[in-house]
Amino acid sequence: MVNIKLKSSIYVNLTISIFTGVLAQLFMKYGMNVSRNNIHLTAIGSNMPLALFFKIVKILFIIFTNKFVIIGIVLYLISMFFWINVLSKIDLSVAYPFVSIGVILTVILAAITLHESIPLLRWIGIFITLSGVYLIVSSHKQRKDNGKKR
Repeated sequence: MVNIKLKSSIYVNLTISIFTGVLAQLFMKYGMNVSRNNIHLTAIGSNMPLALFFKIVKILFIIFTNKFVIIGIVLYLISMFFWINVLSKIDLSVAYPFVSIGVILTVILAAITLHESIPLLRWIGIFITLSGVYLIVSSHKQRKDNGKKR
């Protein structure tokens, strides 16, 4: 196996992209927890199309005017900007496994901030995922032509 030598700027962009994506998830989940009290999904079951339309519009308005959901969306846009920067510099097959680190951080931070439980089986899955990311990234051979497309 050959370890990839990524430039520090790529790691910085990856880190910012991952962390802003994780924060986006946490903010949107918190926002939905707050909005849940104002959204009555069981009330959607209406036979009148116009009434159904207005109920859906009301629900969307509640969701997209929640400040935590809006912050989450903005953080996703920031994350996307840094992700695109990463993709412009390295292969997708090298970059994408790092997204799994964001999934793992989201699970751990959801447990800490939102008091969600993490059972043993999920911890085992986190360990397997981290091992997989390491294997995928470390097994990728750096191109001799410094990453330029052939």
